[in-house]
Amino acid sequence: MTFDKTIKPMVKKTVFIREKEKGLLRVGELTPDRAAEIEDEDGFVQQLIQRMDGTRTIDQIWADLQSIDSPLTADELSEFISELDSFGLLDNLASAAYNSFSSAELERYKANLNYFTSSSSLAYSPWEMQRRLNRAKITIIGVGTLGSGVLFNLAGLGVENIRIVDFDRVELSNLNRQLLYKEEDIGRRKIDAAMEFIRSFHSRMKLECIPVEIRSTADAENAIAGSDFVVLAADQPSFLLERWVNQACVKLGIPFIGGGVNGVEGQLYTVVPGRTGCLDCNYLNHSRQDEEYLRFLQQYISSGFRMPSTAIAPNYMILTGMACGEAVRLITRTSDMQSEGKVVSIHFETFQTAIKMDFTSPSPDCPTCGHGIGKEPIFRFFRDWEESTNKCKGGV
Repeated sequence: MTFDKTIKPMVKKTVFIREKEKGLLRVGELTPDRAAEIEDEDGFVQQLIQRMDGTRTIDQIWADLQSIDSPLTADELSEFISELDSFGLLDNLASAAYNSFSSAELERYKANLNYFTSSSSLAYSPWEMQRRLNRAKITIIGVGTLGSGVLFNLAGLGVENIRIVDFDRVELSNLNRQLLYKEEDIGRRKIDAAMEFIRSFHSRMKLECIPVEIRSTADAENAIAGSDFVVLAADQPSFLLERWVNQACVKLGIPFIGGGVNGVEGQLYTVVPGRTGCLDCNYLNHSRQDEEYLRFLQQYISSGFRMPSTAIAPNYMILTGMACGEAVRLITRTSDMQSEGKVVSIHFETFQTAIKMDFTSPSPDCPTCGHGIGKEPIFRFFRDWEESTNKCKGGV
């Protein structure tokens, strides 16, 4: 295999190497699925691995080996390096992304970078993954229970361009689970308290605060314009807000993730326009598979019932972690998302996960991402409900 001559291979710092027995090395012991056993009768392989410390190009390693009477040809050396890379054991310290970070940034993101080595290779370094996160533009709609936790996590991950959209104020009852806020924040706008926290926690982050309530698809479009990814962390008005954000994201081609907690169960879903179906596909499929679904929605809305919060901080931390993990996978493109085109649930008492609904494939009849005109009963219901809601709020 031919490598770029500027590559400087480095055995990952997360890779453990030991002599399993005389003449046999075990490389990558702590990651069994990627470990390799290499014969090394004369200790030459150990000397070779020691030279892969990120300070030498492959040509320089080859030149070094000549001084110890290398048994390998240049082609065999490249093949050996390629094999180690295929096991996920090497990084490229000559990555342009590595040199784009200051020493302080490398220290701050050290654990992130170590984590990313689980997916990195000579062709795609952990520093490139971190840089993708740093440069991502993410909008969080709602900085209540889920949204405040997402903001906290994204700040730790190093995302430097975040927009938050919220019109609410901190209440005493929020403090059991919205741990971004403190007692002194009660009565303040959540976006102001969030800004104060970010200034002290991650001063490089550009946090844009939008103090608006989303009441239409047009509002949602304005809120998310220019984003690479959207987190829908608000839920009122029920179902309508999800549809507005869904329509806006599909129109603008922006992936988004949403979710929430209902009792002892949390749910997440991700829509990736052009790759998956959307929430309207999900509503359509659900109404076709369950003849009671539309009737349930009608009775739920007409009753005026609003589920009180049953959220406790430990459960929401689990859900927040899952949501941010999915965001990392999408932005860094390191592995497949588990919630892409699916509604995934987790039971907090048993830790069991399940797929509640699958909208991986877009529905041709979907009025948002397909060619449908929304004539189905469920969409007529949504239109009537939206019109009624707007009239009640003085909308047009």
